[in-house]
Amino acid sequence: MRSLILTLFTLLITLCVHGQAMRGIVVDGETQQPLYLVNVVNNANSQSTATDERGIYTLPAKNGEVISFSYIGYHTIQRLATTDSVLRVSMFPLSVRLQEYILHPDYTPYQKDSAEMVARYSTELNKKAIKIGFSSANGGGISGLIGGPVQRLSKSYKQNKKFKENFQKEQEQKYIDTRYTQQLTSALTGLSGDTLVAFMNSYPMEYKFARTATDLELKMWVRGNYKDYMKPKNRVMPAGRKSQH
Repeated sequence: MRSLILTLFTLLITLCVHGQAMRGIVVDGETQQPLYLVNVVNNANSQSTATDERGIYTLPAKNGEVISFSYIGYHTIQRLATTDSVLRVSMFPLSVRLQEYILHPDYTPYQKDSAEMVARYSTELNKKAIKIGFSSANGGGISGLIGGPVQRLSKSYKQNKKFKENFQKEQEQKYIDTRYTQQLTSALTGLSGDTLVAFMNSYPMEYKFARTATDLELKMWVRGNYKDYMKPKNRVMPAGRKSQH
């Protein structure tokens, strides 16, 4: 695999010409494996692209412009664009510390799905927020815009802001669902079916806790909530069923 990467890297150098575009390859800093669907963004103009299966990318850029590289489960990094040579970027994974060992995320279904979603909606996610400016000149008012353009700009800004907020919430919930699963909860509580769903809906997990909790802490959280849930006043019975307490 290392020889393949070197071959691809050499090929990129051979093909690289002086121009308003940068080319490179993104790899895992620990394994040196190519990273697929890394989001590459030119901060100067918000243009973006994603790496292919070989970790290779091409992005319009000028020398010295700041380029951001982001990938689910990895540290986001920035590099200065260079159009006269191939830029090799090494990204290092975030570590999730468990009780027994260190687990490094490695192409989990959640990670792959999230990366694909980021790549698919990169234009919307990287769109710069445009707020309507107000000027005090000539008695005040909206600078440079009147009538219909103001309404369209305001609506577009609000829609894009709402989209980003919903996208973030959806991605956070997907991550929570990878840790707070029905299988784990059922094994710890003995609940199943509608009762299991009612319990999990009554005790939703926060994203920050899902990100930072160890496996042991997560299990203790579920068991603690189950103990509280079993108190008669707290139980939420599925529709059509009555409590026997």
